[in-house]
Amino acid sequence: MIRRLIALIGAALMSVCLFSCTMTEIPEEEVVCKVKVPPKMMFLGDSIAAGYGLDGYTDSDNSKCRSYPNILKERYEEELGGECGHTMINNAVSGYTSDDLIAQLRSGALDDQLGDCDAVVVSIGGNDLLDIMLQLMKNMGITEKGAFDKGEIDIFSAASAFMSMSGDIEDALEHFNDNIKVISDELSSRTDGAIFIQTLYDPLEYFSQFTMVTDYSKEKIGKLNTIIYENASGRYNVIGVAEDFRGKAGELTRIGDFDIHPNAAGHEAIAEDVDRALRAEGFTYTTTVRGEKRLTADGKKVIAGGITGGAVFIAAVISAVIVSAKKKKSKKQ
Repeated sequence: MIRRLIALIGAALMSVCLFSCTMTEIPEEEVVCKVKVPPKMMFLGDSIAAGYGLDGYTDSDNSKCRSYPNILKERYEEELGGECGHTMINNAVSGYTSDDLIAQLRSGALDDQLGDCDAVVVSIGGNDLLDIMLQLMKNMGITEKGAFDKGEIDIFSAASAFMSMSGDIEDALEHFNDNIKVISDELSSRTDGAIFIQTLYDPLEYFSQFTMVTDYSKEKIGKLNTIIYENASGRYNVIGVAEDFRGKAGELTRIGDFDIHPNAAGHEAIAEDVDRALRAEGFTYTTTVRGEKRLTADGKKVIAGGITGGAVFIAAVISAVIVSAKKKKSKKQ
């Protein structure tokens, strides 16, 4: 009798324990972590961001040159490798104007990539303005460094060329003023990430022998950068590339070969400008942390019920054993 009761007690306790094992959980908690640079960033715009002219660059693959997006990608992969990792996407296209960028955004082709971007960096405006100004210089007979001779330029023809192009440049600036708002709005509707727009450096300052060119370039590119700054409030952050290139066109661009694009040193300089702006912003990422195994609310009820029931059951068994013992004793008497 007693052996059977003990076996029943053991079976009851075992069933409670087994049942309670299925009533456990490992809690998970989302934790927001701060980092200095974006876990995911995208570059958009023109040939400056694409890396045009650098060793390893091709129109179909901009990932193998040492452009400033690739410089930062390498740097941030190392910095965030032990945490959340880093992803960089470069969708800049050589030759793009602000109209082209708007069309690219409105196509929806970038929506999925933009959706979870932490930062979007834009270089745009050079093809809106500089192409016109370069054509102006060509019309004046300035096509390369070696061909430039101030004494050979007809001042009246030069003045005429400036006047003929002036209306086109003012129209381009007005159009850019409209487009920069549209670009900002299109980006804001597609990403919650921070938006950054670079100012445009002045490569034509290099032709210092001809002040008509440099003064005109300074004025018009200055207006374009003013447009970028004046439209920034509440829309995007400005990266002051132009300020760091001032007086260094010959050092940081290939304008000596009549090419407005940054050279390797120029890309290193822009990388520092962008990096400084990104770090000033600061970023976060969310990760899931697993806690220690614990009972669920139902599991706690089962355990409590099992203990109470077990206590009652044991008490009943003990009572039964006592009664049985008394009966045996009275029979002997």
